[in-house]
Amino acid sequence: MPTKDMSSWNTAISEVISTEDEEEIMVRGQPLSQLIGKISFAEMMFLMLQGNLPSPAQARVLDALLVASMEHGIAPPSMISRCFASYGTSIQAAVGGGVLAFGDRMGGLGEQLAKTMVEHLAPHDPNNGEIGDDALEATAARIVADAQHMRQRVPGYGIPLHGADPRAPGVLSVARAEGTYGNYCRLGLAIEAALAAQRGGKAVPMNLDGVSAAVILDLGFTWQSTRLFLLTPRSVSMGAHYLEEQAQDSTWRHIPADQIRYDR
Repeated sequence: MPTKDMSSWNTAISEVISTEDEEEIMVRGQPLSQLIGKISFAEMMFLMLQGNLPSPAQARVLDALLVASMEHGIAPPSMISRCFASYGTSIQAAVGGGVLAFGDRMGGLGEQLAKTMVEHLAPHDPNNGEIGDDALEATAARIVADAQHMRQRVPGYGIPLHGADPRAPGVLSVARAEGTYGNYCRLGLAIEAALAAQRGGKAVPMNLDGVSAAVILDLGFTWQSTRLFLLTPRSVSMGAHYLEEQAQDSTWRHIPADQIRYDR
């Protein structure tokens, strides 16, 4: 892999044009000035990441996922943005701090599941044609068995705050209705069934991370992009929490000393 210095860049994403005859920003070959007011944020996100505009059905499914991913109460990322507000920092620092809180144990599990799904389904059909139920069920059973052997949980299933994540079924319902429900969504539910079988019938439902992985893969995005579909909408949530905390005029959010155990 060649090294590059700071004087040479290559991109197919955008081109800034400023001449005597034209002022424009080309995004994936599309004039940005002509996209304004004609496409949605979800469609623009699709264009940026895939290089082409989505079909109306794909846009509706992506929009549904972004809506589902925007808010989940005062959780660690929003707590961080609220703490930043109480400390007098800027909104961009608060949102940035909240984004940095997402990792392999919280908020990033969709990427892990998406990578696992791609690795297991690629041998069955590199072109992502329809895969039979038996093959999907066997793949799901293997993913669950591998996790059990490693003494790990399957990422994207179960959630502490709910008996079942209320967001996942809604997003899957839109995917079904719009015709984007493919191999990965089917595998996602097959894994859910395999987990229940492993636990003697006790359900471990798919959570938002899990449904994000399945839906974005069926939409044609890469597994490496998975976290963007949580970080992007959740940044709005963190901004809202920051502004609310700021309006409450709190100062120096902290942990009371009597709630800290000092080990000696």
